[in-house]
Amino acid sequence: MRLLTVFLLVCAAAVAGCADKSDGDTAWETKRAAAVNRFRPLVYNTDGCDILYWPDGLPVTRENFAARRLEYATNTHVTTVSYCPISSGFGHFTCRKAGEPVLGSVPRNGFRNSAAEFFALGTDALEMASDFCRTNGLELFVSVRVNDQHDTSSKPDALSALYPKFKIDHPEWIMGAIDPQDSRRRELYSGYSGWSCVNFAEKGVRDYMLSFVRDLVSNYDVDGIEYDFNRHFMLFRSVALGGVATEEEIGLMTQLMRDLRAVTEAAGRRKGRPIVVAMRIPDSREYDLAAGADIETWFRERLVDVWIGGGYFLLNRLRDSVEFAHRHGVKFYWSLDESRIPRHARFLKLPMLPGRNKVPFYAGRFSAAMEAGCDGVYVFNIENDFLREVASMNPRDTAGVAKTYFVTERGSGGYRPWNWLKDGGRFNRLPTVDPGEPRTIKDGETYAFEMFFGDDFGGANPPRVTAKALTNIKGSESISLCVNGKAVKAFLAEDGVFECNLPSGTLRKGNNRFSVTFPSPVPEGSTFNDFAIYIQP
Repeated sequence: MRLLTVFLLVCAAAVAGCADKSDGDTAWETKRAAAVNRFRPLVYNTDGCDILYWPDGLPVTRENFAARRLEYATNTHVTTVSYCPISSGFGHFTCRKAGEPVLGSVPRNGFRNSAAEFFALGTDALEMASDFCRTNGLELFVSVRVNDQHDTSSKPDALSALYPKFKIDHPEWIMGAIDPQDSRRRELYSGYSGWSCVNFAEKGVRDYMLSFVRDLVSNYDVDGIEYDFNRHFMLFRSVALGGVATEEEIGLMTQLMRDLRAVTEAAGRRKGRPIVVAMRIPDSREYDLAAGADIETWFRERLVDVWIGGGYFLLNRLRDSVEFAHRHGVKFYWSLDESRIPRHARFLKLPMLPGRNKVPFYAGRFSAAMEAGCDGVYVFNIENDFLREVASMNPRDTAGVAKTYFVTERGSGGYRPWNWLKDGGRFNRLPTVDPGEPRTIKDGETYAFEMFFGDDFGGANPPRVTAKALTNIKGSESISLCVNGKAVKAFLAEDGVFECNLPSGTLRKGNNRFSVTFPSPVPEGSTFNDFAIYIQP
């Protein structure tokens, strides 16, 4: 009987231990769910140039640091700041408790790097960003650029301030070589990578990233970490030379992501709250896989909580990306970077049609993002007064706000899919109508494309909708424009622009089909440059 009692007590203790462990795991997962599901309508990324380019006459104070950029995010719909303490050059930071400090200045008249001066005051950029966010009720992520190549201006006798000692000490770990005459660098002349990028096939590179990420999440009060693969999306030398990532290389990156997740988990458990893991990477799992990033496995293994899709270019329909992320339990945020498409200035001159990089352009993208099911939006490379103007709009409620939609939002004028991956354009599933790359018009040819809108075009007071097609055609002509099966005529206005007001009921919320047929014969050398829809409440 005594033995039975002892046996039952041991079993009870074991069960209690299992229950405690289970309860602990359940509590932790509840905290994680709360952190991941947090309401984040608008995430603001700022790149650390507030420290790197400090005005010569400005006193080095915490107040002036906040006033340089961060204060513009207050009293807006920004809930989360993703602060990048530079990290150009790989693990090269304007903070003093992780990686290697950026101490030199990048030449620019009237500015200097103030990092060392803040160090002398006992603080640094990431610490001040954290303090500011806590004071103002904002969430803070630290943004880590995975392979930033801004240090490619370096020469053997003139290193960029962004070129880290890590690369000096380990020249064999970078894609090319600092010497332009070196064969490793010459191999990349027709390749797909900046010569100074690190090669993640090297264990030393992966170990170093684990080290500085561990320091960032352990030594600073952050709510999350963002791995910015878009700056720049180069992982393996084999891909830089024109190939695709091997299974072994893909496995190395997946293991690195597992190890990074373990690092952030350990830091979060020490602090008593999970650290959210976000990544910013192109919006095509096929493209990413060819470059070495198996994001589907990363999602399936819960190595990532948030996917910030897009960047320099877009490859997939927005709704498809959202559905893919949500199918794997991952949040999706649309990366609304500034457009670098050149030669669309003529749109700016037209009455009531602002061009790209204006508030109506962002309003349209906000509206489309919410209709497509995005969990929020993410803005990159907009600062100060323009940030405040854009972020004062509620991404989840843009009714009554003027909007401009373009067929192609980000295309020419920046990195393209083929800049990082040979024949990378083969993964593009979106139409292209880009003023930086005008399309020659052929007699009788019809141009068909789709556009996605988040607006409600019905109701008692439907908005006024104007369609405009930019060409270089002169004279008095008209084009045939078909919208969702309904034919309308667009007449040639000044400066080669065909325009028309679309009747109520022509457009619908969500996906819309367009086709444009130009008059025949067209003058030789005629080009189709751009197409936009302008919505006025």
